Amino acid sequence: MACQLALERRRAFTLIELLVVLALIAVVVGLLLPAIQKVREAAARMQCANNVKQLGLGFHHYHEAHGCLPQGGKNICDAPVAPGALSRCQNPPPRDPTWGCCSPWDRTEWSWTYQILPYIDQGPLYRSSSDAEVYSTPVKVYYCPSRRSPQTYNNEAKVDYAGCAGTGYNGLLVRTGLPKVRVPQDVPDGLSNTIMIGEKQLNTSRLGLTNDDNEPAVAPGWDSEIYRLGSSPPAHDREHNSCFGIDANLGSESFGSSHSSAITVCLGDGSVRAVRYNVKPDVFRRACIRNDGLVYNPQEL
Repeated sequence: MACQLALERRRAFTLIELLVVLALIAVVVGLLLPAIQKVREAAARMQCANNVKQLGLGFHHYHEAHGCLPQGGKNICDAPVAPGALSRCQNPPPRDPTWGCCSPWDRTEWSWTYQILPYIDQGPLYRSSSDAEVYSTPVKVYYCPSRRSPQTYNNEAKVDYAGCAGTGYNGLLVRTGLPKVRVPQDVPDGLSNTIMIGEKQLNTSRLGLTNDDNEPAVAPGWDSEIYRLGSSPPAHDREHNSCFGIDANLGSESFGSSHSSAITVCLGDGSVRAVRYNVKPDVFRRACIRNDGLVYNPQEL
């Protein structure tokens, strides 16, 4: 009996041995976590690139059906003004002197985010007679998984991607009411040299609140909600304008993302590629404009 008890005592873990095992487990977990996070981010980047590809295809399928690329929508009082809004645009209500500045009049003035729905397998949502339903239904392909899951803010769906407006109105996305862009004839710089869609910079700590993420994705008017400019290079979300204490709701007109080193864009020919944050400003600007006649080295993009 004494021998058996001694054997049982030898088989038990001492406190020191248990602590050593726990320490080894902690080390292993510490080594594995970064690797797991890298795998997850790589998967998220792949899904994001696929989203951008699908949106690019949506633009091209729209062009096949309508003879032009989808447009960016407009604000009520942007020309041409709908007949029903004309008097109010000429004489804004005293209680609301900026009436009509920041939203569309009806669905004919909604943005590309609405116009391409039938071409990204969202035909039923496009045909819904309820504006509220279209406003509040998240479209999965509009959300980058590195930033957020498909969801609503104040019952409004959002979008993490933007059409490229060049440096104003000289990109592949233009405001509704301006001459429509047809390809390839309106893109003398070449479709393979011109950015069509890309990820937009957002403040991830104030999603749904900043001025570039506070309206329904399908109908924000001509707004940085759905367009971005190439006037400056893309930047990480942590460099968003509203992150620096000036105005917590300040919007951005720049491209950007939550990815560590680059954003994903779709060029006019439908090809998808990454653009580094440290791209030369002049190279990026030329890639965003469809008709400046200036060439750049695609390897520098």
